[in-house]
Amino acid sequence: MDTGLDFSSPYIRLAIALLLGAIIGIQRGWVDRNEAAGSRIAGIRTYSLVGLLGGLCGLLADHFSELFLGLAFIALTVIVSVAYVSRLRWHNNLSITGLVGTLLTFLLGALAVIGDPVLAASSAVITAIILDNKKELHEALRKLQEYELDAALRLLLISVVMLPLLPNQAMGPWDAINPYEVWWMVVLIASISFVGYFAMKIGGTEKGILLTCLFAGLSSSTALTLQFSHLSKQQPPLSGLLASGILLSCGTMFPRILFVCSVVNWTLLERLWLPMLAMMLGFYVSAGGFGAPINQTAKPRRK
Repeated sequence: MDTGLDFSSPYIRLAIALLLGAIIGIQRGWVDRNEAAGSRIAGIRTYSLVGLLGGLCGLLADHFSELFLGLAFIALTVIVSVAYVSRLRWHNNLSITGLVGTLLTFLLGALAVIGDPVLAASSAVITAIILDNKKELHEALRKLQEYELDAALRLLLISVVMLPLLPNQAMGPWDAINPYEVWWMVVLIASISFVGYFAMKIGGTEKGILLTCLFAGLSSSTALTLQFSHLSKQQPPLSGLLASGILLSCGTMFPRILFVCSVVNWTLLERLWLPMLAMMLGFYVSAGGFGAPINQTAKPRRK
């Protein structure tokens, strides 16, 4: 998509560096808006200037030497650290979030000029969102149970660490086994279980199962069927609701198939949309027959 912006122009890149600093500065300034003037280390003006400073240092480093950018970053780190230590005398706050945010703004400003400006701007927005959701993140962390954290780390282990290490090729008798695909199914089942548990914890049993089914229908209804079948043995009162969820997940497959067909072959979509729609409605109507209200919250099993 042509945005009409010439990102090769140093003026545009410097403007992006200035704006991304302002994005972070607005958030930090809003948080400290009730403090007296001059008592804050940095606000919207400081962060904007730090972003611009990073862009200018990146521009100079690109024309002269990369060492210039490194020295400028070290100098800024020293200045911000001294200001942070001086502030500790008046405010008993050991948080270094503002310090890290200032240094990150400098680096993003440099990235906008000598690297990818879109990546720099996106990172600035994400940074502002993280800074703005301090209370929500801390509250979620306080509510997190030890076994929930353990489950999340195990899911990351099997998906982020182990899955990329497996060979993605057929092997064994008649080339019937692909280790990567087999483990990918394990990751899917574990992910559905993980998402389903937190969905039920946050939204209750019925809403949680509904959200889980929609998620699984877009990824793997087979994995959801295996997971819900296992869950129905553990909690028989939920069997009807789980059966409804399986049918709902199967019905959600058809919009996904139609979307793929629309991308690959529009002519094929014209022939498939009517029977696919009929099958989808059939699954949804059948799911409604099982979905009796359940006034019970599913409890996770502790190992």
